[in-house]
Amino acid sequence: MIKKCLMFLCAALLAVQAQANAPKPPDQVIQDATSNLQNLLREHHDEYKANNALFQKVVNDAVVPHFDLPQIAQLVLGRNWRNATPDQRTRFQNAFKNMLINAYASALLEYYDSVTVEWKPLRMPANATDVTVNSLLKRPGKQPVAIGFAMSLVDNDWKIYDITILDVSLVTSYRDQFGAEIKKNGLENTIQGIESGKLGVKPEVKTGGG
Repeated sequence: MIKKCLMFLCAALLAVQAQANAPKPPDQVIQDATSNLQNLLREHHDEYKANNALFQKVVNDAVVPHFDLPQIAQLVLGRNWRNATPDQRTRFQNAFKNMLINAYASALLEYYDSVTVEWKPLRMPANATDVTVNSLLKRPGKQPVAIGFAMSLVDNDWKIYDITILDVSLVTSYRDQFGAEIKKNGLENTIQGIESGKLGVKPEVKTGGG
């Protein structure tokens, strides 16, 4: 009897440990990150508005860890990834990340108190390692914008590797634009242009209703 109790206790402890080690659901990852950033903006908006460098650091610390930057960099570079050196791959990844933060930090500051997000129910098969979290971004007087977060399981954490806006992939948009730039000026010059801030490519995604 004691042996059976010990067996059941061990099984229960293992179940608890497995649950503790289970990754946070992908939709919860995004919702928590979004809520955290919104709270920071509400509490420190004036401070961030006066200190852009500080706000970019906040975005980097609060948001970037939820993105699979190596995968995004590889997807954006496409066939050019194969010809890039390890140093170029790392530099492109960092430059691309910084460009995104620079490009969207001002928009986050401007619309932080007028944007609401409606999260759609997550449809995720058992044992899935790749899912899309769907949402609707809403602003007063504007048409809702459908946004999808493509996520994959990386080292037991769900990370974003692409975002679609009205079914248009940001990765694809950037890949097309950077591909044209690389074809014209070469990979190294493109990376240097992004690093220096002279080349700031933004995806041309129409969001309907302004």
